[in-house]
Amino acid sequence: MAIFANPENDMPMHSYKIAGFVSLLLCCFQLACVPAKKFQDEQTRSEQYRNKLSDALAQSALLQKEKDSMQLQLQRMSGQAGNLRNDTAAAGEQYRQMQMRYDNLNALYEKTVAQNEQLLSHASSEKYQLNNALSQKEQELAQREARVKELEGILSRKDSAVNALKKRITDALLGFDKSDLTVTNKNGKIYVSLAEKLLFRSGSTVVDPKGVDALHKLSSVLKKDPDIHVMVEGHTDDVPLHGTGAMKDNWDLSVLRATSITRILADDGVAPQQITAAGRSKFVPVAGNDTPEGRALNRRTEIILTPKLDELFKILETD
Repeated sequence: MAIFANPENDMPMHSYKIAGFVSLLLCCFQLACVPAKKFQDEQTRSEQYRNKLSDALAQSALLQKEKDSMQLQLQRMSGQAGNLRNDTAAAGEQYRQMQMRYDNLNALYEKTVAQNEQLLSHASSEKYQLNNALSQKEQELAQREARVKELEGILSRKDSAVNALKKRITDALLGFDKSDLTVTNKNGKIYVSLAEKLLFRSGSTVVDPKGVDALHKLSSVLKKDPDIHVMVEGHTDDVPLHGTGAMKDNWDLSVLRATSITRILADDGVAPQQITAAGRSKFVPVAGNDTPEGRALNRRTEIILTPKLDELFKILETD
């Protein structure tokens, strides 16, 4: 019967008791209605059914326990699933937040890289310009150093030439008294200072023979060097000169004395274009005019010799 053979039937325990009672009634009925052998067969079958029913009941109890255990597991798993859903939602939100932060950081990184590349490009351009400017300045400096060396060379040659000229003039004028004639080197020029008593009588513009001799010796040196410029300056003291005719004062006296000396030098062979005559009157004294000695020193003629400086002027003009 189905009620005895279905081990998976989830029925209460009192239902199984009723089924047993019914089975017993059937057996009694069969005992009354069938022969003994047949009864015996039926009893055997009934025993088998009871065994099967007992096994089914035992199996049903085990299945119930498994069901209860599985329900507990299902409840735990359901709770875990809820927790997992909550954790998954939280993890998803955290992931979204982290993704947003990553995107922001990545954007900032790309912006920083772009700015750095721009700065590097700008710095490279500035470095290139600075290198070009530095190279140009170095070239200019090298050119200036070359000009300075060239200038120093010219000045050195000029100084050598001036010293050599001074020596030649000094050697040529050795026979004259130092109180009458001096040769000095000042500011790259040679100054030949001739006292009045060597050249002129008081108030006169005519050179005395001793002065003419000194000028001849000087011209013998000057005419050999056409690159020397010769400036003849006449000087007087501050005693007023009241002359008549063409010479009226110390200006005239200083100029006419310079002109007289210029003619002698030119007649001796010094190129006239090398010579300039000038009168300074009383305005460039070398001593005080309050003593006879000072006035005597101021009454003089200076012949200023300047080497040709064309090379030097050309260098200065290029600067």
